Amino acid sequence: MGTWDAAIQTTTTLLAALQKRKKGLMQQLLTPKPDWKEVRLGECFSERNETGFNHLPLLAITSSNGVVPRESIEKRDTSNEDKSKYLRICKGDIGYNTMRMWQGVSGVSQYEGIVSPAYTILIPRQEINVSYLFKFSPMIHLFWRYSQGLVDDTLNCKYDSFRRIKINLPSLAEQIHIAAILNTADAELRQTEAYLEKLKTQKRGLMQQLLTGKVRVTTT
Repeated sequence: MGTWDAAIQTTTTLLAALQKRKKGLMQQLLTPKPDWKEVRLGECFSERNETGFNHLPLLAITSSNGVVPRESIEKRDTSNEDKSKYLRICKGDIGYNTMRMWQGVSGVSQYEGIVSPAYTILIPRQEINVSYLFKFSPMIHLFWRYSQGLVDDTLNCKYDSFRRIKINLPSLAEQIHIAAILNTADAELRQTEAYLEKLKTQKRGLMQQLLTGKVRVTTT
C-alpha cells in the first residue's frame, strides 16, 4: 500500500506544480502589451440565438472541461422534456453559463448540439482565438463587474452586457502562439490528473481486495 501512497503523493505534488506554472504562464502571456489593440467583445462575437433544433444531441458546458456531451457527466437526463427553447451551438462557437460566467464556466464547442437556455452562445465575428482570455482572473473579474443582479447567486452576464466589455487584443499570430502554449499546459494537466485518478482507483481496488480477504498481506 505504501507504494501507491508514495506515487499518489508524488503525482499530487506534480499536479500542484503544473497548476501553479499554468497560472504563471497565463499572467505572463495574457497581461496586455503596449501594441495590443483595445476592442469591445461585441466587435469579436455576435450572439447565436437559434431554437427548434430538438433533433441535435444534448450538450453541457462545464468549468473544467468546457463543452461536453450531457451524458458524459450525467447518466440520467434531468433536463426539461420540452427542449423547444434549447439553444443551438455549433463547432467553433463559445458557450458560457449566463449566471456563472464570472466563475469561468465557458468553453469552445467541438460539437453541434443544443444546450439549456441558461447558456449564452457566441459566434466569432472574425478569425480570432481568445477563448483562453475567458479563464484569466482579471477577465473573470470584468465579467463579474458587468453582470447584473443584487447578489452573486442572481448575477447574470447576458450578451447585451457581454458585448460592451472592452479587452486588449494581440495580433492573430500572437493569439495562436499564446493558445498553443496554454493548450500544451492544459494537456499536461489533464494527463497528470488522469494518472492521479488511475492511482487512486488502483489503491481503492487493492484496499477492497484486502478487506474482503481476496489478497492477504504476507509478513516475514
